[in-house]
Amino acid sequence: MATSLRNVRGLTRLGFDSVAGLVDTVERMHETIARHPLPFMPRPAGPTRARGLIASGIYSIIRGVNGAVREGTDLSLRTLYPQEAAPRTARNDAAWISAVNGVCGDHLEDTSNPLAITMGFSTPEVALEPTRSDLAEAVPDASPRVAVFVHGLCMSPYSWWRKSSPSAGDRLRDELGWTPVYLHYNSGRHIATNGRELAEQLERLCAAWPVPVESLSLIGHSMGGLVIRSACHYVGESDRQWLDRLDRVVCLGTPHHGSALEKAGSLVDRVAETIQYTEPLMLGRKRSAGIQDLRHGNLLDEDRDQDDPRNPLQDPRRPVPLLDDVDYYFVAAAVGRHEHDPASVILGDFLVRLGSATGAHNDELRRLHIRPENCRVFPETSHMDLLSDEGVHRQLIRWFGGGASVGRA
Repeated sequence: MATSLRNVRGLTRLGFDSVAGLVDTVERMHETIARHPLPFMPRPAGPTRARGLIASGIYSIIRGVNGAVREGTDLSLRTLYPQEAAPRTARNDAAWISAVNGVCGDHLEDTSNPLAITMGFSTPEVALEPTRSDLAEAVPDASPRVAVFVHGLCMSPYSWWRKSSPSAGDRLRDELGWTPVYLHYNSGRHIATNGRELAEQLERLCAAWPVPVESLSLIGHSMGGLVIRSACHYVGESDRQWLDRLDRVVCLGTPHHGSALEKAGSLVDRVAETIQYTEPLMLGRKRSAGIQDLRHGNLLDEDRDQDDPRNPLQDPRRPVPLLDDVDYYFVAAAVGRHEHDPASVILGDFLVRLGSATGAHNDELRRLHIRPENCRVFPETSHMDLLSDEGVHRQLIRWFGGGASVGRA
C-alpha cells in the first residue's frame, strides 16, 4: 500500500508539472501569434499585446493556482506516506515506472519526484543491499564469478525475461555456475551520471560480496552498454578494486556511435525551430538527458557540455578507447536476411545501425578495435530480440565458457 501511495504522489506531481509546461507552451504560442500574424514573417523588435499586463497576469494566475494545488495535494499525500526512503520498485510497477524514468527521469530527479528510480542491484526475487550480511542472506549460493546485467533505456531488470523464456543470466547460472545480478537505474539521467554512480556501486558490491570475487563480467543491452563503458572510464580516475576483477564486457545492440533515431529526432527539432508557429509546440525538446545522450553515444560529462543542438550531426565526443586487459564482445541485430542485406545496412535493428553496434567508424580514433571473433551479427533479429534470442544466449555461453565464436552470421 505504501508503494502505491508513493506512486500516486509521484504521478500527481508529474501531472501538475505537465500542466505548468502546457501553460508555458500556450503562452509562447499566444505570443507567437501576436508577433507574427503570418508564418515566416520577421520577428519585430518591440513589445506586443501578448506580453501586456493583462495577458501576463492571466498566465501568472494560472501558474499560481496550479502551483498551490500541487503543493497542497503533495502535502496531503505526504501525510499519508511520510517515509522519505524510496522503496525499490515492485515488479508489477517496474515496466511503467522505468518507461516514465526513461522519458523524463532527469526532471523527476531534479524535482525530487518519488517516481525517480534510485540505482541499485537486485536478483529476480529481492533487492540487494551492499552489505556482507544482507548479501549473504539474499544470495546464499553466491559464486566467486559475478555477472552484472545493465538494462537499456526505459527498461527494468525484468526486461531480461521475455516470451516466458529463461534469461541470459539464468543460462549463465544454470550452465556455467555464474551468479547473475541485475542493475536498476534511472535511464533518463545523463549516461555519464549513471556511469559514475555505477562505478561506485560496483565497488561496494564487490567489497561486500559473500565470497571473494574472482571474476566480474558486465553485460549491457542498448544504453546499458554505454553506461558500462562510462563506468569503466570513470573508474580509472579513482582507486577502484573492482576493475582488477573485471574480465569481460558484453554489449548487446549498444549504440556506441549513437542512435539514428535520436539523430533524426534532433534534425526534426532543428527544422521546427525555424518555423515560428511550430517552435512553441516542440515537445520533442523535452526528451530526457539520457535520450539526448544517445544522439552520438555520449559517455563523458564534457561530451554533453560540447554538444550543440543547433548542429545535431556534429559529433563532439572525446574518443574513449576500450580498456586493456578486458575482453570485449559486441552483439548486433539486423532486420535483413544477412548483415550485407540493404535492409540491414540502412536500418540495422530499427533503432541502432550496424556500424554503431559493432563499433565501426571512419575516424580511426573513434573506431572501437574489437577482434572479429568477438563481434557477432544476428540477421532477421530486432533490437529487443537480443534479450531473448536463443542464438544470442548460446553465443554468450560460448564466450563465457571459453569457447570460440561461431563467427558472424
